[in-house]
Amino acid sequence: MHKWTKRALWTVLILVLLAYLGLGVWIRTNETQLIFHRELPFISPPPSLVLNQERVEFSQVDGTRLFAWIVQPLPPDHSDVWVLFFHGSEGGVSLRGNDYDDFRSLGFNVMAPEYPGYEGSPGSPSEVIIEREAGVAYDYLRQVKNVPAKSIVVYGVSLGSAVAVDLASRVQAGALIIQAGFTSVLAMGQKEYPFLPLRWLLKNRFESDRKISKVRMPVLVIHSSDYDRFHPIEHGQRLYDLAPVPKQLLVIRGRHGVDAASATVNPNLFPDIATFLDEQAGFQVRRPLPSIAPVFLATMESKGMDAAITEYHSLRREAAKRYKFREAELDRLGNELFRKERVDEAIAVLRFNAEQFAESFNAFDSLGDAYAAAGKDAEAIQNYQRSLTLFPDKENYSRPKLEKLEQRFKLR
Repeated sequence: MHKWTKRALWTVLILVLLAYLGLGVWIRTNETQLIFHRELPFISPPPSLVLNQERVEFSQVDGTRLFAWIVQPLPPDHSDVWVLFFHGSEGGVSLRGNDYDDFRSLGFNVMAPEYPGYEGSPGSPSEVIIEREAGVAYDYLRQVKNVPAKSIVVYGVSLGSAVAVDLASRVQAGALIIQAGFTSVLAMGQKEYPFLPLRWLLKNRFESDRKISKVRMPVLVIHSSDYDRFHPIEHGQRLYDLAPVPKQLLVIRGRHGVDAASATVNPNLFPDIATFLDEQAGFQVRRPLPSIAPVFLATMESKGMDAAITEYHSLRREAAKRYKFREAELDRLGNELFRKERVDEAIAVLRFNAEQFAESFNAFDSLGDAYAAAGKDAEAIQNYQRSLTLFPDKENYSRPKLEKLEQRFKLR
């Protein structure tokens, strides 16, 4: 073999080795950002929900002052049952207002701790500090609020599912509910980087598969059967298999973090949660109201948009306590229609929703998104501007989208 050939081969091998080592160093250095995305800003829940959330500072961990949102049941009835709610990795406590509303409609108080490094909470997130925070939040309910252990439901979604499993493996509670969970960060990482020694690289492991067998309470595992690159159904099935009895696996539909709560995708999600809590965990919760969205969609498809709007108005006048008429109901429906490329119907639904919730910046932001995706830039700009008028804060996610569209107009 010629010397230059050997030299070239050695050069390639060295470059490959350096790239391999460099990728390992990059993952180790950026692990916090990869696991705790923190992509979404603090945005107050829609005013139409009237959550009346209370911010409470309940302790500190490693010098970091911790806080949580507390939401009372609706209507306030001095209920002593609680949901201890742990959110996912992308956004903080402010973005789960509709979930809190769903649980309070069942009669629960909600305590939602914010993770360090998120939404005005100082510090930096890590598995150790968040799991310690979860224990401190639980102690707050038990010792300050004097809530019996059997009256607490530990609930976690996505990343929060791992926090919930860890806590439930260490304490007593009435039930554990995990949605869109995963077996471990290591398992997800090895699927993405099978050629790296992640077992020696990762500090944050969130090993729910190792901990869930230690849980001593009824367990509900909620997972979508639709394709999810990072949270496939196999993860939910594995956690269910490892969980002790009594347990239940609730298979739903829809994309991770998008469709789970949509009433037209999973109309029975909260009724099924209520049934589980009653039958498996001994709670006696109120039955949730059905969403107006499936009714609206059925009428729209059979009789047209005008008939659906007429029926909506009629039911809201005469049957307001039979359905949920929240802003989120038609907002989710409109976005679902758009993903199905039913563009004109989506815009019509979102435009009607913005008319019903004319003080909601989010309703106009959603309508602006639909117009922008449909190539109707002028209409998109108009709705983004309306969103900013209602909520001029720098965190309004309409702002960068409006600036991008206005810049495009200048370049024409």
